[in-house]
Amino acid sequence: MTDMPSCPFCMRPKSSRKYKFETCAIHQCSGCDLMFLHPKPSVDALSNVYDDRYFVNKQFLSSDQSHLYGYVDYIAERINKQYGYSRIVSDIRDRLATNEATRSPASPRWLDVGCGLGYLLDVAFDQGFAVEGIEFNPHAVQYMQSKYTYPVRCATVADMELDKKYDVVSLMDVVEHLYDPFADLKRIRSIIADNGVLLLITMDSGSFVSRALGSRLEDFRRIREHLFFFTRRSMKSVLAECGFTVESVSSIGHTFALDFLLTRFALVSRPLAALLRWLIWPRWLLDANIYINPGTKMLVVARPSAPGTKAS
Repeated sequence: MTDMPSCPFCMRPKSSRKYKFETCAIHQCSGCDLMFLHPKPSVDALSNVYDDRYFVNKQFLSSDQSHLYGYVDYIAERINKQYGYSRIVSDIRDRLATNEATRSPASPRWLDVGCGLGYLLDVAFDQGFAVEGIEFNPHAVQYMQSKYTYPVRCATVADMELDKKYDVVSLMDVVEHLYDPFADLKRIRSIIADNGVLLLITMDSGSFVSRALGSRLEDFRRIREHLFFFTRRSMKSVLAECGFTVESVSSIGHTFALDFLLTRFALVSRPLAALLRWLIWPRWLLDANIYINPGTKMLVVARPSAPGTKAS
């Protein structure tokens, strides 16, 4: 890891090493702020991550870095995730119906890229969207096809037909996993309606908490699956280059059971997590759900730029 690779986005010749791990490092471009993993794992190595244990990874909370991928129990998170998604979907529907000139059809089409186990699609379907999903993990696709009737297939963005148009394309905690997010976002621009919406959730690597925790932060440490890390500035630059104009960027949190939240926080600081757990009384509060927003995630809503618009 002695080399300082060029930025894969703006091609600036040299980058600085931000966080170092045993087999790789996260570098940051001094020009556009993009952060990226170097060296990237091979495509085969990435494929091995998305196995049948990805959504129920019982070794996630171990101290072994190689097991830090996927979810402890994604199925158990369903209710909390869908509660948060319901507000997001409602907001997107309102944006599509802003005025008569850009009003979407009665059942606007929604494509969820990296749809996981279909939690967002389920919510969007209930709110009147005609939904489709693509997912890289074949085990997740098999699960969804046995549970839902709407179209879900094992595919990548590169597999999408360019003659189909969608009113909404979402990537929820997905863009950081893409091997070439710049090519994929450009392809998404070609399949999204001109009055459509691009919806992204990803890590805000430039936030105060993200910078303060640095390499102790779980999202940075997921080096088996996270390949790119965006600040708000670099996200806007990337989206502009790929044909989108950012409409809003906001910080977003998540609801966790307090006991589970403390267990995950132990990955950052085991002594502090133990102290907080000891201080909580009565003990039944550990089973309570709590919403927490440390500012480490951003929700980005963007629109396709007008033809001929140049990236700033």
